[in-house]
Amino acid sequence: MESGLGAAFERMYQEWFPQVSRWVLTLGARPSDHEDLVQDVFTVAYRRLGDFDGSNVAGWLFKIARRKVRDYRRLAWVQHGADGAPPLLEDAGEHARGPLEELETKQKSELLRRRLEKLPSAQRAVFTLFELEGFSGHEIAEQQQVPLNTVWLRLFNARKKLKARPTSPRPKPL
Repeated sequence: MESGLGAAFERMYQEWFPQVSRWVLTLGARPSDHEDLVQDVFTVAYRRLGDFDGSNVAGWLFKIARRKVRDYRRLAWVQHGADGAPPLLEDAGEHARGPLEELETKQKSELLRRRLEKLPSAQRAVFTLFELEGFSGHEIAEQQQVPLNTVWLRLFNARKKLKARPTSPRPKPL
């Protein structure tokens, strides 16, 4: 790779590493594996930098991160079964005041992780970027290269599905 592209990659890496790291965790990587996945994202970016037009760095890196995490999650599922999916918001209980609050926070985080896993990937990505990462609808639309109305529709549907009570079989009366 020529030195101009190498310098461009170095700037991109320094600027975007923290954000890509958050995306990888938010999209469902285990904290123990997230550094490797972030490096995988930047390895792909380095290899493909010559083909990149430079118009939407955030969208380009997000797509790479989403694909890497998707592949990682599939592999984790195959290796460990459905329960082997990485925990989301694993450290959410760190700020709890006592053991009961910590347990409740952990249970809520686990429930959220399970419910997010059931969403289609496009809805999960929009929900996590908007609700957990704090991105605006315009930023998400730009990153994912979709119309703004598509972002709002995906967010609406994700919220609707997450609010719906899971259906569980009711016991039959005797």
